[in-house]
Amino acid sequence: MSSDATVRQSEALEVSAWGERFTFVQPQNLCFWVYLVLTGIGAVHAWSYFSPKAGFYSEAFVVAALLCGLCGAVWAWWFHHIDRWERQPRGLVVAALLWGAVPATFGFAMTVNNAMLSIYAKLFGQPWSADWAAGLTAPFTEEAAKLCGFLLILGLAPRLVRTANDGLIIGAFVGLGFAAFENFLYAVNGTAGAFGTDPVGNAVQVSFTRIGVSFVSHPLFSALVCSGAIYLLGTAAQPRRVGRGIALVVAGMFLHFTWDDASGLGNGNGLQVIAVMAASIILAMVLLRWAFRAAAPREHQLIRDILAPEVASGVVSDEEVEAVVDRRRRKAYLKAAPDHRSRRARKHLRHTLLDLTHDIAAAQRTTGDTDTVAQTRADVARLRALAEPGA
Repeated sequence: MSSDATVRQSEALEVSAWGERFTFVQPQNLCFWVYLVLTGIGAVHAWSYFSPKAGFYSEAFVVAALLCGLCGAVWAWWFHHIDRWERQPRGLVVAALLWGAVPATFGFAMTVNNAMLSIYAKLFGQPWSADWAAGLTAPFTEEAAKLCGFLLILGLAPRLVRTANDGLIIGAFVGLGFAAFENFLYAVNGTAGAFGTDPVGNAVQVSFTRIGVSFVSHPLFSALVCSGAIYLLGTAAQPRRVGRGIALVVAGMFLHFTWDDASGLGNGNGLQVIAVMAASIILAMVLLRWAFRAAAPREHQLIRDILAPEVASGVVSDEEVEAVVDRRRRKAYLKAAPDHRSRRARKHLRHTLLDLTHDIAAAQRTTGDTDTVAQTRADVARLRALAEPGA
């Protein structure tokens, strides 16, 4: 095995901390205590808000919780699916979800939002406030609340949260926790606002309305903002890019503004409001795609370096590694397959090489080479034989 390849792998594992576990309980870390205290404050606020209504609308609460929870679970599965490079530890994901759901929603945003909306109404009147107050409040208060949690998580796991891609994924989970509880909050308020008239029907209607627009919501906004924070701060794995960081933070807040103030931007006209929302969705998808593509090269190089000893020893080839990380090379690699069976094997081989990368990283953090790595190498050899039947 090439010593240069081994050095590349060692340096990549050190810089990226791939394979390290997340420990939440850190009594010596101030971030741990701040996280606990603020989560406790948020939980108390949430209890005081929901408990007086729960006895009257218990069935509606359960229905809304199930619908919003199931929607959140589907989105969580999707975020895990697209987290294809460095897989975030489950504890880290849970901490991100919990922060977005409890302290960010009830400890920060709801209290500050209510105060700001009241001030706007008094200063500029109810009509103006109805059109513009939400968009001139939530992008600042809610994104700041979610970002605070991300920074605390960064303080709890400074070695694990190091790349812009980490910011995108963890930020999305923070936003998902916020969105799930905000959707539930809207459903509860809709039920209570109807004074008990068809509480379950109101809960279902509001829940589905909120779920219908959740794909362009807090997960997307906070993914952009948190990724921008990584660029602004800079880490061992991600050089500081101030301009890009500011652009991403502003983009997340701007999209939040356009979404919350679609009515004002559309002059209250139904078609114009729909046009504003459609434009916001398109812009959001373009920006998110750009953010992921901008973050990908760093992850790609880490994969190349971690697999360098495997290439040197002949377990995998450079072509196969490039088919994992480079989109054009992947298309060419799949297109060159001699038959359908080989094409399927090449698709599976790509995923198996990613598994091998993660298994190697995990093994290096424990006892070195393990049976899991050996088994994955055997799977790679088997799929290579299917992918290259004439070889």
